[in-house]
Formats: sequence, structure tokens, C-alpha cells
Amino acid sequence: MKPLTAICAILWAAATCFAPQQAGAAGKYDGSVPMICSALMVTECGADGRCQYRTAENVNLPALFRVDAKAMKVRNLEVEKGRESPIKTVGHANGTMLLQGADGDRGWTIVIHEDNGKMSGTVSA
Repeated sequence: MKPLTAICAILWAAATCFAPQQAGAAGKYDGSVPMICSALMVTECGADGRCQYRTAENVNLPALFRVDAKAMKVRNLEVEKGRESPIKTVGHANGTMLLQGADGDRGWTIVIHEDNGKMSGTVSA
């Protein structure tokens, strides 16, 4: 019997996005304009169920990134400039924008509250 591969799930417990201010659109984080987002806190959980707080850098995630729902891309704005992950789906429900995608062997989901830019997400591999 083949041993199970360890599964790692990462949760952005706290993050926030900022969108350029537009006339009549203050406080809108609906994907109509690109947003700059920052991962403030990351929780990493192993296959054994144990979790620990980490920095985005420690788990190979950008702490500062650009979300462009119209162009269907999430782009790293830090060390590995130019690294992008394609957004596969964008949806809206109950005042939130839901983004999903995959990059290599990782799948990810991001939820952004459209009224205040607060964000949470998961990455799993």
C-alpha cells in the first residue's frame, strides 16, 4: 500500500485589500478595478491536523499582491515580481466576491468582502 502524501492547507486568517478611490465607488471591492492586497496573518495546517501561525514568506506566498478580477490574474508584488496565478472563476454572493484558481500543485480560494476589502482565503496542496 502506498503511503498517503502529506496534505498542507494554508488559511489566510486576516488580510485586507485596497482599491483606488473612484467617484461614487468608495468602499467598493467588487473586482471592477484592480486591488492591492496584503496577507496580514497566515495559519498553516499539516495533514496531522496541527496548525501554527506563519508569515506569508514562510509558506511561499506573497505578503503583497495585486488582484485583478477583470484580467483574471493574481500577481506577486514582492520578491518574485512577475509571478502570476490565473483566476479560474469569479463569483459574487451576499456582498462578497469569490475568486478561485490553481497554480502548479496548489488550488486556492479567496473571499473578499465587497464593502470593506477584508479578505480570507485558503491554499491547499
